Amino acid sequence: MSVCYAACKRPGAVRQQRAGREGHSHVIARNLLLLAAAIAVFWVAAQRLLTQDPPVAQPAAIGTVPEPIAPQREPAHNLLADISLHSVKELELLFDRVEQLLQRPLSEGEQPLVSLVLHGREVEFFALKNYDKYKNVVDRAAKLAALGAVDISICQTQMKNFGIASDEVPSFLRQVPFGPGEVKRLLDDGYVYM
Repeated sequence: MSVCYAACKRPGAVRQQRAGREGHSHVIARNLLLLAAAIAVFWVAAQRLLTQDPPVAQPAAIGTVPEPIAPQREPAHNLLADISLHSVKELELLFDRVEQLLQRPLSEGEQPLVSLVLHGREVEFFALKNYDKYKNVVDRAAKLAALGAVDISICQTQMKNFGIASDEVPSFLRQVPFGPGEVKRLLDDGYVYM
């Protein structure tokens, strides 16, 4: 009864309480509508993401080898391959690696990807008198040099040791007096080992 009595004594208080409750309910309703709209937006976005078809890898044909992914060339480093006492197979693996690095033929002003220094037994592979025996290696080296991918130096000291005159090697090879000296020069110029 006291509540009723207080309400009767102050009729404006009841209206104020009702107005306060109605104002509060409007705020709650507005917040619920905003929450529902945000949930709807996120739901629509999630549905779009989930219903997009993911890229499907094409199956390789039986017996084919997938193309290797060529890593990006790092222009900050010049690469050096110090080659001595390598077999034909090792040279072929090195050429495979250079081909993976090569994304396109290089223009005349561009630095080669790799500088190769031949100063061991492999100088014999490049003697013109041995061309028939090492044709594949020499032709691959010539192709990579023509594309600008490699700069190939050959040691004149080792050439003399194997009885190879300076006019008895292909012209794409740059002859240097001493292979280890050329390696040191390239390292001093900022080249790094490959």
